[in-house]
Amino acid sequence: ECHGSLGKFTSFAPRGLPMLPRIFILVYWLSTFVFGFLVPAFLGGTLTLRRWYIKNVHRLFVYCDNIINERKHLLGFDNESEEEISSEEEEETIRRSTRQRKRKHLPSYVEEPGDQEEVTPSFGFCDIAPLVMNGISTIRDDQVTTRFYAQEKRLWNMLTRTSIHPVFMSHRLNIIWFLSLVWRWGWLLPMRILVFLAALGWLCLATVILVILPRSLPWYEKCYEWMICLVFKLVTHSFSAMVKFHNPENKAKNGGICVANHTSPLDAAILSYDNCYSMIGQRHGGLLGLCQKILDMTNAHIWFERGESKDRQMVVNRLTRHCSTGNTLPVLIFPEGTCINNTSVMMFKKGSFEIDTVIYPVAIKYDTLFTEAFWNSSEQSFVQYLFMMLTSWALVCDVWYLPPMRRLPNENAIAFANRVKALIAQKGGLVDLQWDGMIKRKKLSERIRTTLMDLERQHFLESSVLPRNISHGNLSTLTSVL
Repeated sequence: ECHGSLGKFTSFAPRGLPMLPRIFILVYWLSTFVFGFLVPAFLGGTLTLRRWYIKNVHRLFVYCDNIINERKHLLGFDNESEEEISSEEEEETIRRSTRQRKRKHLPSYVEEPGDQEEVTPSFGFCDIAPLVMNGISTIRDDQVTTRFYAQEKRLWNMLTRTSIHPVFMSHRLNIIWFLSLVWRWGWLLPMRILVFLAALGWLCLATVILVILPRSLPWYEKCYEWMICLVFKLVTHSFSAMVKFHNPENKAKNGGICVANHTSPLDAAILSYDNCYSMIGQRHGGLLGLCQKILDMTNAHIWFERGESKDRQMVVNRLTRHCSTGNTLPVLIFPEGTCINNTSVMMFKKGSFEIDTVIYPVAIKYDTLFTEAFWNSSEQSFVQYLFMMLTSWALVCDVWYLPPMRRLPNENAIAFANRVKALIAQKGGLVDLQWDGMIKRKKLSERIRTTLMDLERQHFLESSVLPRNISHGNLSTLTSVL
């Protein structure tokens, strides 16, 4: 029968010849998908292969950066050929230029002792130059609003191209960029989509099995943890994730609360890679909301609406009941309440720190060289963000499990939250900010605007090139000008 079938197939060879490469390509893709992605994901392998892949991609970035630097040198864009001067000459030059700038651009109403004969008591448009310069610097160096946008890369990772005054660099660079585009969109993207669909399929299958199984079985909890963790392993594998966990002995235990800095919804998937949690978060719509509803069928997750005061009280009550039992899964919560671009940690909401239980801090730090893990929900939907991640190089991050912490006897919830936040920021190499991250979603009130303006004015006057001996009247004049 085999020979007969083969003969029947070969008899149609002239007419069906194009089917051979199609069958070959189909078998090749399926075998690569099953044995290269799915099987290692189920078995937890491919770690060595991903390390090798990440290392070579980084070498490619460095090579391209060297090409760019060589081209910049030929075009005269660098300042490496400038003559070096001694530190004494440099300091003298700075002092001389500062004196000249003060004599030339100081407003006429500012008095500088010792130079009265050199300062002309007249007003010109150049008098406002120092004020404009410092005002622009203050806006540029703003420590709050810049945290809500993607951070700059230290090397060009070939994921973006400039459309403003493009400059030809090198044919080699163009060829490498085109090959990287073919690699990410023609090879990685289809494979990752299949793995992500497999993760969604396994989530639905695991949910059906867990709903059917009685929870009184002695091995139900182990089965639940294995199935749900496998879902998130497949999700992280779909982004070629390279996650390094530090101090796993400090992982959250049952009855505790795990708190971490927040960059994207993938934070929950990464932390659920090797531990199982009951999650608390904002209720979403679309694909992310569908996943939340499916997850809610098998565990007591808490989803809420941020603007509803009743929901906030419900979260506190359910969280208190959940942690009081002591044998339930640890709760995963992101106290910032919004996504930050992984350069800082903003104010932690005090709700989860008011409960008398153990807090397990976790610091997450992404390597933005391989992808931009930050989700700017005000500019892109979750599907757009997901597609951006699927077409990136890889998802590389470090996770630090910090020692468990408890609130001190005479410590209130706000002080405890700040202490935990400072520890996370220090371990993750992040900036510890006291600002509320929710200001990006709300229009500032007049009181907050006035406070911000006063702080910026004070910062300007302290860091300005203007002299220190300004009278009270002149200070009021400067403040009104600002």
